[in-house]
Amino acid sequence: MNQTIKRALKVIAVLVLAMLAINYFDIDDKLYDEYLSQTVSREQQAEAIMLNQYELVSGPVKLTEAGDQVSGVTWSPVTDSLYVVARGDVVNVLEYDRQGNLKRKLKSNRNIDVEGITWAGNDTFIIVNERQQELSAVQIAPDTVEVDFTDVPTFTFGVGERGNKGFEGIAWDPDDQSVYVVKERDPAQIYRIQGFPGNGQNLTITEQDLMTQSLMYFNRDLSGMHYDTVSRHFVVLSDESHSLTELDEEGEAVSVMNLEKGWHDLKETIEQPEGVAMDREGTVFIVGEPNDLYIFKKPSSGH
Repeated sequence: MNQTIKRALKVIAVLVLAMLAINYFDIDDKLYDEYLSQTVSREQQAEAIMLNQYELVSGPVKLTEAGDQVSGVTWSPVTDSLYVVARGDVVNVLEYDRQGNLKRKLKSNRNIDVEGITWAGNDTFIIVNERQQELSAVQIAPDTVEVDFTDVPTFTFGVGERGNKGFEGIAWDPDDQSVYVVKERDPAQIYRIQGFPGNGQNLTITEQDLMTQSLMYFNRDLSGMHYDTVSRHFVVLSDESHSLTELDEEGEAVSVMNLEKGWHDLKETIEQPEGVAMDREGTVFIVGEPNDLYIFKKPSSGH
């Protein structure tokens, strides 16, 4: 039997075992890593983030004044800060440095079911309202004292029934000025929106079916998303599966990080991962309920 046939049979065997694991057991990332190692080329791996190589360097860090319902995080290159959204009587946006130290807390003039935030250039941030399936583009400048939702650009979807299985995560791709929105489940889906925020003209929405299919082979739901401008890859978070998956520019899975106890130096499982962000150095930031921040880095390598 030649090497090509042997390799093909090995890939099929690993894939079958991995599918059994996702359908009948918790995700087994050893199987997933083996599957990816057999199907992802060395060239792809050289250009990838390679989440499987990351280690926890700090966390859980308790996010001061965030309350107990942290639901999303983003990193802004303008201020080199993390911005976290949390639910309370009103939407709270909290700015932290990259170690998780509080810089300021901003309340808002709106009470919504906030589930995600992304930096979208300059002082613009887009915030997700899960139940109303609504995006709002707000301004948060270095001197902002309150997040003002009055007369800001908004966009509302009409995807299925509204409820608590709506939009959970959001990412901004500055390369083509697109917003990516993650629908949690029933069914899970990723949408690409071009033209928002803008003047409302030439706005287009497309379903990213290949990305969704790649993710749902090994994840039960989707809860957060980030676009990495260095690798031009996406990282997508799953709450129920306790995992973070890297997707390349074609929407194919490249690497995975298991967020369970014993993996990547985690002393405990990240039970409710709600949001993910990366900086330009390749540091991965994950926030989870009630108010925890986890910081991961790839040892002794650049990004």
